[in-house]
Amino acid sequence: MRTLSLVRRGLSALVCLFALAPSAAMAQRSADTVPLTAQVEQCHALLTSEPRLSLSMARSLLATPSLPASIEIGALGCLGIALRSQGQLGQTLDLPDRLQAAAARADAGKEDRLRAHSMAAHLLLWRGEHSQALTLTNTFLEDAVRERDVQGQIAALMQIAMIRGDAMGDAQGALTYLQKATVLSQHMRRPPNPGDLILYYNYGYALLRMQRHEEANTAFSRAEAIGTRLGGQELFLYRIASHRAEVQRLRGQLADAEARFRSVLSWQARQDPQGHIVTLQRLARLTIDQHGAEAARPLAEQAQMQAERGQFNDEIREGMDLLGDIHILLGHREQALGYARQARAIDSARSKGDILNQLAKLQATAERSIDPAEVNAVQDLDRVRVLRNGALIALLVVVTVATVLLLRMRRQRQRLALLSSTDWVTGTVNRREAERLLSLELAKAGGGQRSVVMLLELDAFKALNEQHGQAAGDAVLRAVTRCLRQHSDRHDRIARWAGGTFLVVRHDTAAAAAQALANRLRAAIERLVVDIGPGQHLTLTATLGVAPLPLFPTAPATLEDSLRAADRALQSARRSGHNAWAMLWGEEAGRDVDLYSLLHDPARAMACGWVSLAGSRPMAWLPPRQEPARPAVDQDVQTGRGQR
Repeated sequence: MRTLSLVRRGLSALVCLFALAPSAAMAQRSADTVPLTAQVEQCHALLTSEPRLSLSMARSLLATPSLPASIEIGALGCLGIALRSQGQLGQTLDLPDRLQAAAARADAGKEDRLRAHSMAAHLLLWRGEHSQALTLTNTFLEDAVRERDVQGQIAALMQIAMIRGDAMGDAQGALTYLQKATVLSQHMRRPPNPGDLILYYNYGYALLRMQRHEEANTAFSRAEAIGTRLGGQELFLYRIASHRAEVQRLRGQLADAEARFRSVLSWQARQDPQGHIVTLQRLARLTIDQHGAEAARPLAEQAQMQAERGQFNDEIREGMDLLGDIHILLGHREQALGYARQARAIDSARSKGDILNQLAKLQATAERSIDPAEVNAVQDLDRVRVLRNGALIALLVVVTVATVLLLRMRRQRQRLALLSSTDWVTGTVNRREAERLLSLELAKAGGGQRSVVMLLELDAFKALNEQHGQAAGDAVLRAVTRCLRQHSDRHDRIARWAGGTFLVVRHDTAAAAAQALANRLRAAIERLVVDIGPGQHLTLTATLGVAPLPLFPTAPATLEDSLRAADRALQSARRSGHNAWAMLWGEEAGRDVDLYSLLHDPARAMACGWVSLAGSRPMAWLPPRQEPARPAVDQDVQTGRGQR
């Protein structure tokens, strides 16, 4: 899928990093303010279990006259998070100014100001005011670095991750800063706290968006353990349950995924509107696979209506793709194109220009000033003296020069190897390199595991090249490559096979999961819109042939046999009218059957139990037509005899 904000489901949780724990200034208030401090702490604690009650408590607190700055900042932060979680972002317009005014008061301490700036930056980011959010983030990042506040540095890294995901749509960039924040947290000498729960939750969600499912489940397990230990973290626990169900859906475990989705909907409908929208959208995609597009349409429309009412921008963007897919499946091409255009308009409106410059400056500050390996040195200042040792500096210079030379030589060798193994149009590996890599992977693979081999052919690609030119064809190939990478797992092997044909290989995959992947890739290409010039765009379709590797269970893995089977399935999908997928899956009974006979008539092979056949619609598996016999000709005529 398109690259989206990695941390959008966790945004409302991120701001709790400062608010959940009272600041040192708050802890030092007089005895008269202790009840208020307790109320602020309870307000934030309830955000992850009963956010509606938190909203009521925050409003009650702010109605109290003459609040100390620390209490006012805590109450305003709780109010902003609660309003966002309940889809009432329009009521937060004055909160950033109120937070900054409270931070400027004489009785506000350093931690109070940091918390106020962080909360104000989050509110501005949610409302799409990225430039102001960046300015505030830069302020509290510089304060955190100057004060050697590790917790503040973690918050700044998470804020940068949010901006990269939300404003820039840069999935990998956001993941980089979340990972750095996680490593920084691991260096701190303290037991796990709510901030760690937030970190691991968002890190797991980022990995999920990158389709790194096993790593995501590991991060979610750690977040669950912290949340269970702390208590009162239902919001995170229900969202994690929804994320785990999504992994099951993507793996083809539809019944288990549906049961888990429905188990969280009731709580989220009452307490977590944003999470409820995401779960509804995922359930709609599952319903497409189970019951078809018409059954999924009400769920998708309900989720879109709630997203628009709550001003959840990323869920609105996700809903456009979902509704576009549904209308494509229903044959409503104009409606689908309408949703695609709206989605592209949202993507193209992402921040650029001055905001890009601000973000670059902010990232440079973070890279220069925050290093997880130095956290222990911050806690033990005596170690800093080592960095001032002149001999060490001289040694570092020598090592740096040697390293630069070594890296330069290595890069030159890598560049030469890359040129011989990469398709220059798409940037993927070429056919020869793909065959070499697959041979190595098959040699290392354990027995009992089967991979899936897909040949994906762009329909009418040759005619497209002839009509629009080579440059347009290259643009189409690059767009399809990006689409395949976006909708495949990072461990999948993708290669340009020939012309408008691509190879996709996924290891350790069952037949049901292979069918789900084939359908997802076909649908993704069908909704792709490729710009080839001013006011010119193309839409595409693709036909796929699918086969397992090895072709038969327990048989030796032979890439050539699986490719022949995938090509035979591709022929059948072509004959069914294109924009389809067909799968030929070898069974144990066919292991000793002659491959030519099996592929010549797959329908007969299935009747014998040698293979299983499947497709996105009824397929023509009949043998290829034989050329009609030529009529006999008199031999005298053939040799020219009898002619006068």
